[in-house]
Amino acid sequence: MVSGVVLAAGASSRMGEQKLLLDLGGETIVRRTVRQVCDSGVDDVLVVVGHEHEKVLEALEGLPIRYALNTKYRDGMGTSFRTAIEHAGGSEAVLIALADQPFVTAAHYRAILDTFREQAPAIVGVRYGDVTAPPHLFSKELFPELLELVHGARPVIERHGDRRLVLQFPPELLQDIDTPQDYEVAKARWSRTSSAR
Repeated sequence: MVSGVVLAAGASSRMGEQKLLLDLGGETIVRRTVRQVCDSGVDDVLVVVGHEHEKVLEALEGLPIRYALNTKYRDGMGTSFRTAIEHAGGSEAVLIALADQPFVTAAHYRAILDTFREQAPAIVGVRYGDVTAPPHLFSKELFPELLELVHGARPVIERHGDRRLVLQFPPELLQDIDTPQDYEVAKARWSRTSSAR
């Protein structure tokens, strides 16, 4: 069993409001991301919530998810990794995505999942051009290390580079939405990609 995990606990401090509830193409950012993970073929989907968790969960109503509340989300991303692993149950791996990655599609998540199921590496990572960034998949043997994280998963990734498979994703998929300016860029990009379909 592989669990899809969406980290959606952050405080959105640089945005000035809950960024995950902002609209992108008629859908909140968090719902769009979680829906793509749900459609990827993972066996279940866990959403780690924290800041304004009631509103985030309301935005996800009707999707086939379970959730875990990270009450220590202000102490860094490591707390969300720990919350995720503590609720991973019997999963043989976790595919960890960030809730503010609306341009990564179900097909991209499925590519990560298929790579793990076919080749069983310890880690399936992603590079966008020269940048390594989520989503990442970790096999259960690394769960104890993920439970020790303070910030992001880079230390675990670097320690096990020889047991990692890396997929190349288009650089334009890497779109952080942390500030109002980022959001304006994302909306413009969404308009362009929608009109091109």
